[in-house]
Amino acid sequence: MKKNTLLNIAIIICKFFRLIYIVIFLMLTGLFVHYQLSPSSYKNIDFNTELNEYTFSMNSYTTDKIIVNGVSPEDSEVFTFDKLKYSSLYFNFIKLTLVLFSSFLCLKEFQNVIESVKEIKTFQKRNVSSFRRIGKYLLVIFILMSYSSFTFQQGGISYLHISFTLLILSLLAYIMSDNSIEGEQL
Repeated sequence: MKKNTLLNIAIIICKFFRLIYIVIFLMLTGLFVHYQLSPSSYKNIDFNTELNEYTFSMNSYTTDKIIVNGVSPEDSEVFTFDKLKYSSLYFNFIKLTLVLFSSFLCLKEFQNVIESVKEIKTFQKRNVSSFRRIGKYLLVIFILMSYSSFTFQQGGISYLHISFTLLILSLLAYIMSDNSIEGEQL
């Protein structure tokens, strides 16, 4: 089983996605720094709050519309990236960084499990702890991604969305860790 090509391909894919997470983090950091240096570059970018159909969501947003010369600005003028407050920018940057880091660690643990399967050492304490860590990382990602808030100069958008996929994957990882313990005792 040491020369199993599917396991080798899975390991390569895990390494590739971990590299992609690093590149995404570097790009996100570059955008974060560029936004602080030149927020006017993001003037024409509207904020889009549409969610996919697989999440349960409760959306709310408030605007404190200011009437200038008898004209009230439209939401497309209020919710643009150049009017995003710095506190909201920092909050969301830290949140996305933690999500990327947790995803990176989750893939690392999954790669460790695949490598142990490749070496025919499936039921070991190392895999049990790897599955538990995967479950914890997925739970952290779920918690971080459940609430989003963006505050702008004239209003704000906040929403709560629950992705059941992350909860199910976390539960499956915990079930796999329990099954690994039982398999080890046999």
